[in-house]
Amino acid sequence: MDCAVGPIVYRWIVSILETVLIFVGIPLVIYAVIAGLSFLGKPLPGEKPVHYSLPDTWTADPVLWSATDEVTGSGHHHAESSHGDHAAIESARADLIGGRASGKF
Repeated sequence: MDCAVGPIVYRWIVSILETVLIFVGIPLVIYAVIAGLSFLGKPLPGEKPVHYSLPDTWTADPVLWSATDEVTGSGHHHAESSHGDHAAIESARADLIGGRASGKF
């Protein structure tokens, strides 16, 4: 069915349903195919780690990590030199929390 609008001739009249199917249906199908393909593979590459319980001995290599936040205190600035006429807010003294990860709390 041809439809003429001025000098432009359209070959088909596209309904609202066809427009929705093109702009919503096709992306949904692509999304569903990609989501479906993601379930076919293994969730994690490699071997699954062995479950660890507290009575067992720890056999893995040690990992360096810190359970405390980075301390940014101990800053000491002079108001005239570093901030012009504005006074700097001094940070509070922060005490580091010591200790180690041992599995006994």
